Amino acid sequence: MELTTLKATSRVSGSSRGTGRLRKEGMIPGVYYGKGQEAVSISVSAVDISKVLVPGKRYTLLDLEIDGKKGNPAVIYSYQKDSISLKIEHIDFLKIDATQPLMVRVPVILKGLPVGVKNEGGLFSQIAHYLKVSALPEKIPTNISLDVTDFHAGTTFYAKEFKLEGIELASPARTVVFTISTKAKAAKEAAAAEALLASAAAAAPAAATPAEGAAAPAAPGAAPGAAPAAGDAKAAPAAEAKK
Repeated sequence: MELTTLKATSRVSGSSRGTGRLRKEGMIPGVYYGKGQEAVSISVSAVDISKVLVPGKRYTLLDLEIDGKKGNPAVIYSYQKDSISLKIEHIDFLKIDATQPLMVRVPVILKGLPVGVKNEGGLFSQIAHYLKVSALPEKIPTNISLDVTDFHAGTTFYAKEFKLEGIELASPARTVVFTISTKAKAAKEAAAAEALLASAAAAAPAAATPAEGAAAPAAPGAAPGAAPAAGDAKAAPAAEAKK
């Protein structure tokens, strides 16, 4: 199988200070492991990884050149990103064997405008954006694609309906990939959404308006629900009497 060389450097696994320093230097800490392979802590260039992870190359077959030594076949099995910067913080390389299948997750790409939407008033919804498959390293697909142009309203498409060649579906067979609702159902869903928005809009001003017959606010410092103080009610007439 054809492999792309990726240079890596062994490192001592340990302190977060050390991994932080690596990231500042433009390196990504990682680990190389697999069947019959003792886990090795390594670091790789962030620039080199960005070239490997461009769209369409997610499962590029690699030969990790660790400290100048080749012969370490691998694929990028998983990686973690910083939630704010979205930079890769750690990466896992899995050892591969040309004769052993791998279970991987690949994107589902749906192309075209269904006739059920264009001519029949249906509503299209993609439910599954990724599926798991089992394949030999050389057979791992970039994606699973399907032209949905000829699908009609009322369609529910399951993962088992894909015609896969050289690979096996590993996700549940009845995983729903996409649906095209009928015109009546689409109208019903739209009406339900509008009713929900109208209900929420009506509830907002109602919550801000006091109910009819509600008690006047209590005097400052009075206990909740207390009537106005007697002195307050008689203060004005008393003042008038003195004049």
